[in-house]
Amino acid sequence: MRKIGAHVSSAGGPSNAIKNILNIGGNCLQIFAGSPRMWARSIYANSEVQKFNELIQEHHLDPVFIHALYLVNLASDNPETLEKSYNSLLTDLQNGDLINAAGVIVHTGSHQGRGFDPVKSQVVKKITSLINETNTTPFLIENSSGQKGKIGRLEEIEFLLKTINSPRLKVCLDTAHLFEAGHNLSEPKAIDRLIEELDKKEILPAITCLHLNDSKTALNSAHDQHDNLGEGQIDLTGLEYFINHPQLKHLPLILEVPGFDKKGPDAKNIKIAQSLTNHS
Repeated sequence: MRKIGAHVSSAGGPSNAIKNILNIGGNCLQIFAGSPRMWARSIYANSEVQKFNELIQEHHLDPVFIHALYLVNLASDNPETLEKSYNSLLTDLQNGDLINAAGVIVHTGSHQGRGFDPVKSQVVKKITSLINETNTTPFLIENSSGQKGKIGRLEEIEFLLKTINSPRLKVCLDTAHLFEAGHNLSEPKAIDRLIEELDKKEILPAITCLHLNDSKTALNSAHDQHDNLGEGQIDLTGLEYFINHPQLKHLPLILEVPGFDKKGPDAKNIKIAQSLTNHS
């Protein structure tokens, strides 16, 4: 059975996320390891770790992914922002080690108009240090929507993978972001070209997770706005072709959609995702 889950709330402790994912019918999950609105992070208590890990095993809910703060910017020229970004990621990776996370998924940040070349050595240094300071949890770079300044274009991911060259540096591909960055996931031929590009850039073997999201904005819009499956701009037939591509069909799917009730990923979106995989 394909692993299909969603980003769910872990407010009050990570074990609360178990109930939330089971309520919508998912069989894997993604969480924030702390408040998504605050820099502060703390290491999980041993009792919470034990409870969480037991529930994950009991309900067969692995893999578990942690999503880093959206505030993170490893390319920042502000020393305070850079330090806070680093420390929050360090704690996320340490918590990932405790709960056997399949990865911490990171938007690496923005060069703020300076270009990638002036900041790439700083980003490489910080990611390398984070990997060296932690034990096992993979660091997953997420692709960007093509927004000006945001790091995460495929050629930038290629550079980071090849330069850092760590088995713990991996990739999470988001379908909405790919579409918004100009990859037409509604067209099988365009998807085939994308897979060829990922293979040529040696990104394909590093992909660990797919964020399965529809896009509220048009192809090549460079605007990051997710929509419920079937309600956005990406044709469901194209999404089905993409997620079941022979090179990708083994990957877990995580939904980050607004929900048909506007309360976040829901059972209806999970069922649609399941139907896309069941038909293939």
